[in-house]
Amino acid sequence: MGPRRTHRKSRNGCQSCKARKVKCDEARPQCNNCVKHGVDCIFSPTPQGSSTAMVLSTTAGVVDISETSIASPMPTVDMTDMELLHHYSTSTCYTISKHPVLQTVWQITIPKHGFAPQSQFVFRGILALAALHMGHIKPDLRADYFATAEYHHNAALKMVSTAIPHINEETGPAIYVFSTLTCIIMCAMRRNFDEFWTTDGSLFKWISLIRGNRAIIYSINDTLKSGPLAPMFVLGHRRKLAREARSTDDQPFLENLRQEIIESVPDQDELQCYLEALDNLAKSFATVFDTQLVEITDVFIWVYEASDGYIELLRQQRPEALVIFGFFCVISKQLESAWWMEGFSIPLIRAIYYHLDEEHRYWLQWPIQQLGWAPY
Repeated sequence: MGPRRTHRKSRNGCQSCKARKVKCDEARPQCNNCVKHGVDCIFSPTPQGSSTAMVLSTTAGVVDISETSIASPMPTVDMTDMELLHHYSTSTCYTISKHPVLQTVWQITIPKHGFAPQSQFVFRGILALAALHMGHIKPDLRADYFATAEYHHNAALKMVSTAIPHINEETGPAIYVFSTLTCIIMCAMRRNFDEFWTTDGSLFKWISLIRGNRAIIYSINDTLKSGPLAPMFVLGHRRKLAREARSTDDQPFLENLRQEIIESVPDQDELQCYLEALDNLAKSFATVFDTQLVEITDVFIWVYEASDGYIELLRQQRPEALVIFGFFCVISKQLESAWWMEGFSIPLIRAIYYHLDEEHRYWLQWPIQQLGWAPY
């Protein structure tokens, strides 16, 4: 006997028939089922010069994508921005905080503020921070990413400048988010700390920005503490209460500085500003030395709560004010595991050191030793 013949069923056939789950006779130029039901057949030839229609088979049936839908103008997508947004949501957002809840806020909640038409400055801020992070990861492309970050951040600053005078319950949270982003961006964008005390003034812009958040919080306090950003404030309040409860007794390095300042400052108002700054600094030292996971709040709260009097003395480059800020560098060092704070403390204390006379340089010996820096 010869080989047994089997009937092969065609694996082809018209997609319209398959979608209707009927047998296709594969007749050309159109199958009979399509002719019967009055639908376009895949076997039907397309006349030259006519527009192309695409038929997609789905579980719901046949979907016709006509020329009009294909030819409609489509918005362009900036793939560079998409890359930065993807990088932010998969990497950068996890570098801002070590707390799992706050990481989720930075990944999920913060970007939502950037999608509203009136607060796209947040979206630009996110792109700027992501670009700086990419530049940190890819040093050979750092200049390009830095330029991208500057472009987005400058555009955001123009947008937010028109929103700040009209801050309200609706726009306030986005402005607060952008202000916080900008504090981080300025740390990541710093170039030359030696300029902080002279022409550039970046340090005081950064300080003013941190302290400026107080006005935003006060103006929309209830909205921030009850809205989507509430976890940031709930956890921040808990850390502040723990900070206030810690003992500051065993800090001889600050006691020595306190005595030096008391003996050298005759003006009582000025002296009071320094002593308040030292009391507040003692709480920060107690916090960072007794905390495994140091958060932004633990470090920046000292700048946030410093008196206007002390900040003005710092702006005037009074030696006692500069020395106190030099001690703060030991605290800021605790955040340098984050890429955007990396290399922050030593260049800053170096800039302070070379703005002091010989006597006050000796006052900086303890923070210099803690940071492992040697004057040259």
